[in-house]
Amino acid sequence: MKTGKKKFRIPIALHFYCAIIVVTVIALLITGFSAQLIIQNYYIPIECDRRIKSCVNSCQNFAVAFRAGITEDMGSSPDEIRNYLLNAIVSSTDLSNDASIMLLCDDPYEDSEYTVLWPTASYSMSALRRSYNVLDAVLDEDGLEVSSETKTADFEGNQIYYRFVNVEYTDNKGGSEDQDNYYLMIYINSAAYYNISNAMNVAVLRAIIVSVIMASIISIIVGLPLFFSTRKLSKFAQRIGKGDFSPLKGRLVSRELADLGDVMNKMAFRLEKTDIEQKTFFQNASHELRTPLMSIQGYAEGIKYEVFDDKHKGEAVDVIISETTRLSNLVENLLSVSKMDMSKNGGYTVKKQVLDVMELTDIVIDKVRGGFLHNGKELITSLEAENCYIYGNENDIFRMLENIFSNCLRYARTKVEFKVYNEGKKNIVFLIKDDGPGISSEVLEHLFERFAKGSEGKHGIGLALAKAIAEEHNGSIKAYNDNGACFEIILPLTNTKDQMTRINNGQ
Repeated sequence: MKTGKKKFRIPIALHFYCAIIVVTVIALLITGFSAQLIIQNYYIPIECDRRIKSCVNSCQNFAVAFRAGITEDMGSSPDEIRNYLLNAIVSSTDLSNDASIMLLCDDPYEDSEYTVLWPTASYSMSALRRSYNVLDAVLDEDGLEVSSETKTADFEGNQIYYRFVNVEYTDNKGGSEDQDNYYLMIYINSAAYYNISNAMNVAVLRAIIVSVIMASIISIIVGLPLFFSTRKLSKFAQRIGKGDFSPLKGRLVSRELADLGDVMNKMAFRLEKTDIEQKTFFQNASHELRTPLMSIQGYAEGIKYEVFDDKHKGEAVDVIISETTRLSNLVENLLSVSKMDMSKNGGYTVKKQVLDVMELTDIVIDKVRGGFLHNGKELITSLEAENCYIYGNENDIFRMLENIFSNCLRYARTKVEFKVYNEGKKNIVFLIKDDGPGISSEVLEHLFERFAKGSEGKHGIGLALAKAIAEEHNGSIKAYNDNGACFEIILPLTNTKDQMTRINNGQ
Protein backbone atom coordinates (compact mmCIF):
# COMPACT_ATOMS: atom_id res chain seq x y z
CA MET A 1 0.00 0.00 0.00
CA LYS A 2 1.37 3.37 -0.98
CA THR A 3 1.56 5.87 1.80
CA GLY A 4 2.60 8.85 -0.32
CA LYS A 5 5.01 11.53 0.71
CA LYS A 6 5.60 11.71 4.42
CA LYS A 7 4.11 14.89 5.84
CA PHE A 8 5.66 16.96 8.58
CA ARG A 9 3.99 16.58 11.95
CA ILE A 10 4.55 18.86 14.91
CA PRO A 11 6.12 16.93 17.84
CA ILE A 12 3.94 16.62 20.90
CA ALA A 13 6.58 18.35 23.03
CA LEU A 14 6.29 21.44 20.82
CA HIS A 15 2.56 21.55 21.51
CA PHE A 16 3.27 21.75 25.25
CA TYR A 17 5.96 24.36 24.66
CA CYS A 18 3.71 26.57 22.55
CA ALA A 19 0.84 26.20 24.99
CA ILE A 20 2.99 27.20 27.97
CA ILE A 21 4.55 30.13 26.08
CA VAL A 22 1.22 31.45 24.80
CA VAL A 23 -0.48 31.21 28.18
CA THR A 24 2.46 32.83 29.95
CA VAL A 25 2.82 35.69 27.47
CA ILE A 26 -0.91 36.39 27.38
CA ALA A 27 -1.11 36.41 31.17
CA LEU A 28 1.83 38.80 31.48
CA LEU A 29 0.58 41.08 28.73
CA ILE A 30 -2.87 41.28 30.28
CA THR A 31 -1.34 41.93 33.68
CA GLY A 32 1.04 44.61 32.38
CA PHE A 33 -1.56 46.31 30.18
CA SER A 34 -4.13 46.34 32.98
CA ALA A 35 -1.60 47.66 35.48
CA GLN A 36 -0.56 50.45 33.11
CA LEU A 37 -4.15 51.47 32.46
CA ILE A 38 -4.92 51.49 36.16
CA ILE A 39 -1.80 53.48 37.03
CA GLN A 40 -2.08 56.07 34.26
CA ASN A 41 -5.85 56.54 34.16
CA TYR A 42 -6.77 55.96 37.77
CA TYR A 43 -3.96 55.86 40.27
CA ILE A 44 -1.84 58.83 39.10
CA PRO A 45 -4.69 61.43 38.87
CA ILE A 46 -6.22 60.35 42.18
CA GLU A 47 -2.90 60.22 44.00
CA CYS A 48 -1.79 63.61 42.66
CA ASP A 49 -5.13 65.20 43.54
CA ARG A 50 -4.97 63.72 47.04
CA ARG A 51 -1.49 65.04 47.69
CA ILE A 52 -2.31 68.48 46.32
CA LYS A 53 -5.40 68.70 48.54
CA SER A 54 -3.29 67.74 51.55
CA CYS A 55 -0.74 70.41 50.67
CA VAL A 56 -3.49 73.03 50.01
CA ASN A 57 -4.92 72.45 53.46
CA SER A 58 -1.52 72.98 55.02
CA CYS A 59 -1.01 76.16 52.94
CA GLN A 60 -4.35 77.54 54.09
CA ASN A 61 -3.30 76.97 57.67
CA PHE A 62 -0.04 78.72 56.86
CA ALA A 63 -1.89 81.70 55.34
CA VAL A 64 -3.99 82.09 58.48
CA ALA A 65 -0.89 82.01 60.65
CA PHE A 66 0.80 84.51 58.32
CA ARG A 67 -2.03 87.03 58.56
CA ALA A 68 -2.14 86.70 62.32
CA GLY A 69 1.60 87.38 62.51
CA ILE A 70 1.47 90.83 60.85
CA THR A 71 1.64 93.57 63.58
CA GLU A 72 1.76 97.36 63.65
CA ASP A 73 5.45 97.33 64.57
CA MET A 74 6.33 95.50 61.32
CA GLY A 75 5.97 98.42 58.95
CA SER A 76 4.21 98.44 55.65
CA SER A 77 6.93 98.31 52.98
CA PRO A 78 6.67 95.43 50.44
CA ASP A 79 10.19 94.34 51.22
CA GLU A 80 9.36 93.89 54.87
CA ILE A 81 6.21 91.88 53.99
CA ARG A 82 8.15 89.75 51.54
CA ASN A 83 10.94 89.08 53.97
CA TYR A 84 8.47 88.16 56.64
CA LEU A 85 6.57 85.89 54.24
CA LEU A 86 9.76 84.15 53.08
CA ASN A 87 10.92 83.68 56.66
CA ALA A 88 7.52 82.29 57.53
CA ILE A 89 7.72 79.77 54.67
CA VAL A 90 11.27 78.70 55.51
CA SER A 91 10.52 78.31 59.20
CA SER A 92 6.96 76.98 58.88
CA THR A 93 6.16 73.50 60.16
CA ASP A 94 2.61 73.58 58.81
CA LEU A 95 3.50 73.20 55.13
CA SER A 96 3.13 69.68 53.77
CA ASN A 97 5.83 67.88 51.80
CA ASP A 98 3.26 66.05 49.64
CA ALA A 99 3.76 68.49 46.74
CA SER A 100 6.11 71.23 45.53
CA ILE A 101 5.30 74.79 46.67
CA MET A 102 6.04 77.99 44.78
CA LEU A 103 5.51 81.51 46.24
CA LEU A 104 4.47 84.11 43.66
CA CYS A 105 4.07 87.85 43.86
CA ASP A 106 2.50 90.18 41.32
CA ASP A 107 3.03 93.89 40.99
CA PRO A 108 -0.28 95.76 40.73
CA TYR A 109 1.39 98.47 38.59
CA GLU A 110 2.65 95.99 35.99
CA ASP A 111 0.02 93.64 34.58
CA SER A 112 0.72 89.95 33.99
CA GLU A 113 4.05 89.96 35.67
CA TYR A 114 4.74 87.50 38.45
CA THR A 115 7.86 87.11 40.49
CA VAL A 116 8.87 83.81 42.07
CA LEU A 117 9.80 84.55 45.63
CA TRP A 118 10.30 80.95 46.65
CA PRO A 119 12.38 78.98 45.98
CA THR A 120 15.09 81.61 45.99
CA ALA A 121 18.32 81.61 44.00
CA SER A 122 20.25 81.28 47.24
CA TYR A 123 18.25 78.16 48.13
CA SER A 124 18.66 76.42 44.74
CA MET A 125 19.27 78.00 41.35
CA SER A 126 18.10 74.88 39.51
CA ALA A 127 14.91 74.81 41.60
CA LEU A 128 14.28 78.45 40.78
CA ARG A 129 14.72 77.86 37.03
CA ARG A 130 12.46 74.81 37.15
CA SER A 131 9.84 76.86 39.03
CA TYR A 132 9.87 79.58 36.34
CA ASN A 133 9.55 76.94 33.60
CA VAL A 134 6.61 75.31 35.33
CA LEU A 135 4.98 78.65 35.95
CA ASP A 136 5.38 79.71 32.31
CA ALA A 137 3.80 76.42 31.11
CA VAL A 138 0.83 76.85 33.44
CA LEU A 139 0.30 80.55 32.69
CA ASP A 140 0.55 79.97 28.91
CA GLU A 141 -2.16 77.30 29.07
CA ASP A 142 -4.70 78.54 31.63
CA GLY A 143 -3.32 81.65 33.31
CA LEU A 144 -3.32 82.21 37.04
CA GLU A 145 -6.67 81.31 38.50
CA VAL A 146 -7.41 80.49 42.12
CA SER A 147 -9.72 77.48 42.11
CA SER A 148 -10.87 74.73 44.40
CA GLU A 149 -10.25 72.06 41.74
CA THR A 150 -6.97 70.51 40.74
CA LYS A 151 -5.98 71.37 37.18
CA THR A 152 -3.49 69.91 34.71
CA ALA A 153 -1.08 71.41 32.22
CA ASP A 154 1.44 69.93 29.78
CA PHE A 155 5.05 70.28 30.74
CA GLU A 156 7.91 68.62 28.88
CA GLY A 157 5.68 65.81 27.66
CA ASN A 158 4.18 65.13 31.08
CA GLN A 159 1.24 66.35 33.10
CA ILE A 160 1.55 68.98 35.80
CA TYR A 161 -1.17 68.80 38.48
CA TYR A 162 -1.54 72.15 40.24
CA ARG A 163 -3.66 74.57 42.23
CA PHE A 164 -3.22 78.23 43.22
CA VAL A 165 -3.85 79.48 46.77
CA ASN A 166 -4.26 83.21 47.44
CA VAL A 167 -2.34 84.47 50.46
CA GLU A 168 -4.51 87.38 51.64
CA TYR A 169 -3.42 89.86 54.29
CA THR A 170 -4.04 93.44 55.42
CA ASP A 171 -1.15 95.79 56.17
CA ASN A 172 -1.01 97.86 59.32
CA LYS A 173 -2.60 100.82 57.53
CA GLY A 174 -5.77 98.85 56.92
CA GLY A 175 -5.64 99.31 53.14
CA SER A 176 -5.01 96.91 50.31
CA GLU A 177 -5.04 99.02 47.13
CA ASP A 178 -1.29 99.47 46.85
CA GLN A 179 -0.20 96.21 48.42
CA ASP A 180 1.21 93.27 46.47
CA ASN A 181 -0.76 90.04 45.83
CA TYR A 182 0.86 86.83 46.94
CA TYR A 183 0.00 83.33 45.72
CA LEU A 184 1.10 79.86 46.58
CA MET A 185 1.24 77.44 43.65
CA ILE A 186 1.06 73.82 44.72
CA TYR A 187 2.03 71.42 41.93
CA ILE A 188 3.16 67.88 41.25
CA ASN A 189 5.07 66.78 38.18
CA SER A 190 3.68 63.37 37.18
CA ALA A 191 6.91 62.45 35.39
CA ALA A 192 8.04 60.41 38.39
CA TYR A 193 4.85 58.35 38.30
CA TYR A 194 5.16 57.73 34.59
CA ASN A 195 8.78 56.79 35.09
CA ILE A 196 7.57 54.18 37.57
CA SER A 197 4.97 53.01 35.04
CA ASN A 198 7.61 52.72 32.32
CA ALA A 199 9.87 50.88 34.73
CA MET A 200 7.01 48.47 35.38
CA ASN A 201 6.60 47.94 31.63
CA VAL A 202 10.29 47.16 31.34
CA ALA A 203 9.94 44.79 34.28
CA VAL A 204 6.98 43.08 32.60
CA LEU A 205 8.96 42.75 29.38
CA ARG A 206 11.86 41.23 31.28
CA ALA A 207 9.42 38.93 33.07
CA ILE A 208 8.04 37.82 29.69
CA ILE A 209 11.54 37.06 28.42
CA VAL A 210 12.46 35.19 31.59
CA SER A 211 9.11 33.36 31.52
CA VAL A 212 9.64 32.31 27.92
CA ILE A 213 13.06 30.94 28.82
CA MET A 214 11.71 29.18 31.90
CA ALA A 215 8.75 27.85 29.94
CA SER A 216 11.16 26.53 27.33
CA ILE A 217 13.17 24.74 29.98
CA ILE A 218 10.04 23.35 31.65
CA SER A 219 8.57 22.24 28.33
CA ILE A 220 11.81 20.48 27.45
CA ILE A 221 11.90 18.75 30.83
CA VAL A 222 8.24 17.74 30.53
CA GLY A 223 8.13 17.16 26.79
CA LEU A 224 11.25 15.10 26.15
CA PRO A 225 10.18 12.07 28.27
CA LEU A 226 6.74 12.31 26.68
CA PHE A 227 8.32 12.48 23.24
CA PHE A 228 10.52 9.44 23.86
CA SER A 229 7.58 7.51 25.33
CA THR A 230 5.37 8.17 22.32
CA ARG A 231 8.24 7.25 20.00
CA LYS A 232 8.66 4.00 21.91
CA LEU A 233 4.96 3.22 21.53
CA SER A 234 5.12 4.11 17.84
CA LYS A 235 8.05 1.73 17.25
CA PHE A 236 6.23 -0.93 19.26
CA ALA A 237 3.19 -0.56 16.98
CA GLN A 238 5.46 -0.84 13.94
CA ARG A 239 6.93 -4.07 15.31
CA ILE A 240 3.45 -5.47 15.82
CA GLY A 241 2.58 -4.54 12.24
CA LYS A 242 5.63 -6.50 11.02
CA GLY A 243 4.65 -9.57 13.02
CA ASP A 244 7.00 -9.11 15.98
CA PHE A 245 4.78 -9.55 19.04
CA SER A 246 7.48 -9.34 21.71
CA PRO A 247 6.20 -7.22 24.64
CA LEU A 248 7.12 -3.61 25.23
CA LYS A 249 9.72 -3.17 27.94
CA GLY A 250 10.82 -0.12 29.88
CA ARG A 251 9.11 2.67 31.79
CA LEU A 252 6.71 5.17 30.25
CA VAL A 253 6.55 8.70 31.64
CA SER A 254 2.81 9.16 32.25
CA ARG A 255 0.05 7.00 33.65
CA GLU A 256 -2.04 7.35 30.49
CA LEU A 257 0.82 6.23 28.24
CA ALA A 258 1.67 3.45 30.68
CA ASP A 259 -1.95 2.27 30.49
CA LEU A 260 -1.75 2.43 26.71
CA GLY A 261 1.47 0.40 26.82
CA ASP A 262 -0.21 -2.25 28.99
CA VAL A 263 -3.17 -2.44 26.61
CA MET A 264 -0.83 -2.75 23.64
CA ASN A 265 1.11 -5.51 25.41
CA LYS A 266 -2.12 -7.41 25.97
CA MET A 267 -3.07 -6.80 22.36
CA ALA A 268 0.32 -8.09 21.20
CA PHE A 269 -0.07 -11.19 23.38
CA ARG A 270 -3.51 -11.91 21.94
CA LEU A 271 -2.32 -11.26 18.40
CA GLU A 272 0.60 -13.59 18.92
CA LYS A 273 -1.71 -16.25 20.32
CA THR A 274 -4.14 -15.77 17.44
CA ASP A 275 -1.30 -15.87 14.94
CA ILE A 276 0.01 -19.12 16.39
CA GLU A 277 -3.49 -20.60 16.47
CA GLN A 278 -4.10 -19.51 12.90
CA LYS A 279 -0.85 -21.00 11.64
CA THR A 280 -1.51 -24.22 13.58
CA PHE A 281 -5.05 -24.28 12.27
CA PHE A 282 -3.93 -24.00 8.64
CA GLN A 283 -1.20 -26.60 9.12
CA ASN A 284 -3.57 -29.07 10.75
CA ALA A 285 -6.36 -28.30 8.30
CA SER A 286 -4.00 -28.87 5.39
CA HIS A 287 -2.93 -32.17 6.88
CA GLU A 288 -6.49 -33.29 7.57
CA LEU A 289 -7.62 -32.30 4.09
CA ARG A 290 -4.64 -33.95 2.43
CA THR A 291 -5.37 -37.42 3.90
CA PRO A 292 -8.86 -37.98 2.42
CA LEU A 293 -7.84 -36.28 -0.81
CA MET A 294 -4.93 -38.64 -1.22
CA SER A 295 -7.22 -41.63 -0.59
CA ILE A 296 -9.77 -40.35 -3.08
CA GLN A 297 -7.06 -39.64 -5.65
CA GLY A 298 -5.43 -43.05 -5.17
CA TYR A 299 -8.63 -45.08 -5.50
CA ALA A 300 -9.86 -42.94 -8.41
CA GLU A 301 -6.59 -43.50 -10.30
CA GLY A 302 -6.79 -47.21 -9.49
CA ILE A 303 -10.27 -47.38 -11.05
CA LYS A 304 -9.15 -45.31 -14.06
CA TYR A 305 -6.13 -47.45 -14.83
CA GLU A 306 -8.05 -50.68 -14.01
CA VAL A 307 -5.81 -51.60 -11.12
CA PHE A 308 -8.84 -53.07 -9.35
CA ASP A 309 -10.77 -55.96 -10.77
CA ASP A 310 -14.56 -55.96 -10.93
CA LYS A 311 -14.78 -57.50 -7.48
CA HIS A 312 -12.75 -54.73 -5.76
CA LYS A 313 -14.04 -51.79 -7.76
CA GLY A 314 -17.10 -51.59 -5.55
CA GLU A 315 -14.91 -51.46 -2.45
CA ALA A 316 -12.86 -48.67 -4.01
CA VAL A 317 -16.00 -46.70 -4.80
CA ASP A 318 -17.19 -47.18 -1.20
CA VAL A 319 -13.86 -45.80 0.08
CA ILE A 320 -14.12 -42.79 -2.24
CA ILE A 321 -17.67 -42.10 -1.04
CA SER A 322 -16.63 -42.50 2.61
CA GLU A 323 -13.63 -40.20 2.25
CA THR A 324 -15.71 -37.70 0.30
CA THR A 325 -18.27 -37.65 3.12
CA ARG A 326 -15.48 -37.25 5.65
CA LEU A 327 -13.97 -34.45 3.61
CA SER A 328 -17.35 -32.74 3.27
CA ASN A 329 -17.96 -32.92 7.04
CA LEU A 330 -14.48 -31.59 7.72
CA VAL A 331 -14.95 -28.63 5.38
CA GLU A 332 -18.38 -27.91 6.83
CA ASN A 333 -16.98 -28.00 10.37
CA LEU A 334 -14.10 -25.73 9.37
CA LEU A 335 -16.54 -23.25 7.88
CA SER A 336 -18.66 -23.39 11.04
CA VAL A 337 -15.60 -22.79 13.25
CA SER A 338 -14.61 -19.83 11.07
CA LYS A 339 -18.15 -18.47 11.36
CA MET A 340 -18.03 -18.74 15.15
CA ASP A 341 -14.69 -16.90 15.21
CA MET A 342 -16.08 -14.11 13.07
CA SER A 343 -19.13 -13.87 15.33
CA LYS A 344 -16.91 -13.61 18.40
CA ASN A 345 -14.95 -10.75 16.80
CA GLY A 346 -18.08 -8.92 15.66
CA GLY A 347 -17.59 -9.61 11.95
CA TYR A 348 -20.58 -11.91 11.60
CA THR A 349 -23.99 -12.14 13.23
CA VAL A 350 -25.47 -15.57 13.88
CA LYS A 351 -29.17 -15.61 13.09
CA LYS A 352 -31.13 -16.85 16.10
CA GLN A 353 -34.72 -17.57 16.96
CA VAL A 354 -36.76 -19.06 19.78
CA LEU A 355 -36.46 -22.87 19.79
CA ASP A 356 -38.56 -25.44 21.62
CA VAL A 357 -36.14 -27.72 23.43
CA MET A 358 -38.36 -30.81 23.12
CA GLU A 359 -38.86 -30.34 19.39
CA LEU A 360 -35.12 -29.80 18.91
CA THR A 361 -34.13 -32.90 20.89
CA ASP A 362 -36.68 -35.05 19.04
CA ILE A 363 -35.17 -34.02 15.72
CA VAL A 364 -31.65 -34.73 16.98
CA ILE A 365 -32.64 -38.17 18.29
CA ASP A 366 -34.33 -39.09 15.03
CA LYS A 367 -31.28 -37.98 13.09
CA VAL A 368 -28.66 -39.90 15.10
CA ARG A 369 -30.75 -43.02 15.85
CA GLY A 370 -29.80 -44.58 12.50
CA GLY A 371 -26.13 -44.50 13.41
CA PHE A 372 -26.82 -46.34 16.66
CA LEU A 373 -28.87 -49.01 14.86
CA HIS A 374 -26.14 -49.41 12.24
CA ASN A 375 -23.48 -49.93 14.93
CA GLY A 376 -25.68 -52.13 17.11
CA LYS A 377 -25.59 -49.81 20.10
CA GLU A 378 -28.40 -48.51 22.29
CA LEU A 379 -29.51 -44.87 22.78
CA ILE A 380 -31.20 -44.29 26.14
CA THR A 381 -33.06 -40.98 26.47
CA SER A 382 -34.49 -39.12 29.44
CA LEU A 383 -36.21 -35.88 28.43
CA GLU A 384 -37.59 -33.51 31.08
CA ALA A 385 -37.85 -30.22 29.21
CA GLU A 386 -41.53 -29.52 28.67
CA ASN A 387 -42.35 -25.88 27.80
CA CYS A 388 -38.67 -24.93 27.74
CA TYR A 389 -37.31 -22.55 25.13
CA ILE A 390 -33.85 -21.39 24.17
CA TYR A 391 -32.81 -18.54 21.90
CA GLY A 392 -30.34 -19.78 19.29
CA ASN A 393 -29.53 -21.03 15.83
CA GLU A 394 -31.17 -24.39 15.15
CA ASN A 395 -28.54 -25.66 12.72
CA ASP A 396 -25.65 -24.73 15.01
CA ILE A 397 -27.16 -26.36 18.10
CA PHE A 398 -28.05 -29.43 16.07
CA ARG A 399 -24.46 -29.66 14.78
CA MET A 400 -23.11 -29.26 18.33
CA LEU A 401 -25.21 -32.15 19.67
CA GLU A 402 -24.56 -34.28 16.58
CA ASN A 403 -20.78 -33.92 16.96
CA ILE A 404 -20.93 -35.01 20.60
CA PHE A 405 -23.21 -37.95 19.76
CA SER A 406 -20.79 -38.96 17.01
CA ASN A 407 -17.88 -38.84 19.44
CA CYS A 408 -19.71 -40.87 22.13
CA LEU A 409 -20.95 -43.40 19.58
CA ARG A 410 -17.40 -43.97 18.38
CA TYR A 411 -16.11 -44.89 21.86
CA ALA A 412 -19.24 -46.45 23.45
CA ARG A 413 -19.25 -50.22 24.07
CA THR A 414 -23.01 -50.86 24.21
CA LYS A 415 -24.96 -47.70 24.93
CA VAL A 416 -25.13 -43.90 25.10
CA GLU A 417 -27.36 -42.04 27.55
CA PHE A 418 -28.98 -38.72 26.62
CA LYS A 419 -30.59 -36.63 29.36
CA VAL A 420 -32.25 -33.21 29.10
CA TYR A 421 -33.44 -31.38 32.24
CA ASN A 422 -33.81 -27.95 33.89
CA GLU A 423 -31.21 -26.49 36.21
CA GLY A 424 -32.70 -23.91 38.53
CA LYS A 425 -35.33 -22.91 35.94
CA LYS A 426 -32.75 -20.66 34.32
CA ASN A 427 -30.67 -23.14 32.33
CA ILE A 428 -31.27 -26.26 30.28
CA VAL A 429 -28.75 -29.10 30.57
CA PHE A 430 -27.92 -31.56 27.77
CA LEU A 431 -26.05 -34.55 29.25
CA ILE A 432 -24.55 -37.12 26.85
CA LYS A 433 -22.73 -40.09 28.38
CA ASP A 434 -21.20 -43.26 26.94
CA ASP A 435 -20.02 -46.47 28.61
CA GLY A 436 -16.66 -46.51 26.89
CA PRO A 437 -13.15 -46.39 28.34
CA GLY A 438 -13.41 -42.69 29.16
CA ILE A 439 -11.09 -39.86 28.28
CA SER A 440 -7.41 -40.09 29.12
CA SER A 441 -6.00 -37.32 31.32
CA GLU A 442 -3.60 -36.23 28.56
CA VAL A 443 -6.43 -35.78 26.05
CA LEU A 444 -8.87 -34.29 28.60
CA GLU A 445 -6.69 -31.21 29.13
CA HIS A 446 -6.84 -30.33 25.40
CA LEU A 447 -10.12 -31.99 24.48
CA PHE A 448 -11.86 -28.88 23.14
CA GLU A 449 -8.85 -27.46 21.35
CA ARG A 450 -8.81 -27.54 17.59
CA PHE A 451 -7.36 -30.68 16.01
CA ALA A 452 -6.99 -32.35 19.40
CA LYS A 453 -7.79 -36.04 18.80
CA GLY A 454 -8.00 -39.18 20.86
CA SER A 455 -6.81 -42.61 19.82
CA GLU A 456 -9.77 -43.15 17.50
CA GLY A 457 -10.52 -39.54 16.63
CA LYS A 458 -11.13 -38.35 13.10
CA HIS A 459 -10.10 -34.75 12.46
CA GLY A 460 -10.30 -33.04 15.86
CA ILE A 461 -12.69 -30.27 14.83
CA GLY A 462 -16.05 -31.53 16.12
CA LEU A 463 -15.55 -30.87 19.86
CA ALA A 464 -13.83 -27.52 19.24
CA LEU A 465 -16.84 -26.51 17.15
CA ALA A 466 -19.21 -27.71 19.89
CA LYS A 467 -17.48 -25.48 22.44
CA ALA A 468 -17.56 -22.46 20.07
CA ILE A 469 -21.30 -22.96 19.45
CA ALA A 470 -22.04 -23.28 23.19
CA GLU A 471 -20.15 -20.07 23.95
CA GLU A 472 -21.85 -18.28 21.05
CA HIS A 473 -25.18 -19.07 22.76
CA ASN A 474 -23.94 -17.76 26.15
CA GLY A 475 -23.58 -21.29 27.43
CA SER A 476 -20.80 -23.67 28.42
CA ILE A 477 -19.62 -27.21 27.79
CA LYS A 478 -17.44 -29.48 29.85
CA ALA A 479 -16.27 -33.09 29.75
CA TYR A 480 -15.37 -35.52 32.52
CA ASN A 481 -15.22 -39.23 33.24
CA ASP A 482 -18.08 -41.05 34.99
CA ASN A 483 -17.84 -44.74 34.10
CA GLY A 484 -17.19 -43.48 30.60
CA ALA A 485 -16.98 -40.14 28.86
CA CYS A 486 -19.59 -37.61 29.95
CA PHE A 487 -20.34 -34.32 28.15
CA GLU A 488 -22.46 -31.64 29.85
CA ILE A 489 -23.81 -28.68 27.86
CA ILE A 490 -25.57 -25.84 29.67
CA LEU A 491 -27.57 -23.22 27.74
CA PRO A 492 -29.66 -20.37 29.18
CA LEU A 493 -33.44 -20.59 28.94
CA THR A 494 -35.45 -17.74 27.50
CA ASN A 495 -39.04 -16.55 27.96
CA THR A 496 -42.01 -18.33 26.44
CA LYS A 497 -42.27 -18.46 22.69
CA ASP A 498 -45.07 -15.90 22.54
CA GLN A 499 -43.23 -13.42 24.75
CA MET A 500 -40.02 -13.77 22.78
CA THR A 501 -41.89 -13.33 19.52
CA ARG A 502 -43.32 -10.02 20.72
CA ILE A 503 -39.84 -8.87 21.74
CA ASN A 504 -38.41 -9.80 18.34
CA ASN A 505 -41.23 -7.95 16.58
CA GLY A 506 -40.56 -4.84 18.67
CA GLN A 507 -44.01 -4.88 20.26
